[in-house]
Amino acid sequence: MHKRQSKKIIPLAIGMFLSSEILSEFMVLECSSTNDWTDKVNLLYTLQIGTDSKKAIQVFKRSQLQMDFKETENYYELGQYTDETRSELIPRLLIDKESLMASKYNAPDNKPVSCKRK
Repeated sequence: MHKRQSKKIIPLAIGMFLSSEILSEFMVLECSSTNDWTDKVNLLYTLQIGTDSKKAIQVFKRSQLQMDFKETENYYELGQYTDETRSELIPRLLIDKESLMASKYNAPDNKPVSCKRK
């Protein structure tokens, strides 16, 4: 191999390694509901979850909301920690890990919202 080619391959290999590390720490979910009358699927929001940073961003059409992220055995929980010790999370949104169905925590008018990985 020529010296010039090896100079190009090394930065390319490093870039591919770093990009795979960056991608492995993010999970993106598109969450939508279905209109009961028309069966039309309405995109409600996108969730960008940083599994390493333990932060999540709920992106709506016109705004976004940053939350803390906690993974339990059955759920992804998004909400806010009560203090800096990060021991108690007040959940606002629960996502079932198996079905990827999202629900607002303790909401009486909870309509089903399905999410899919993007």
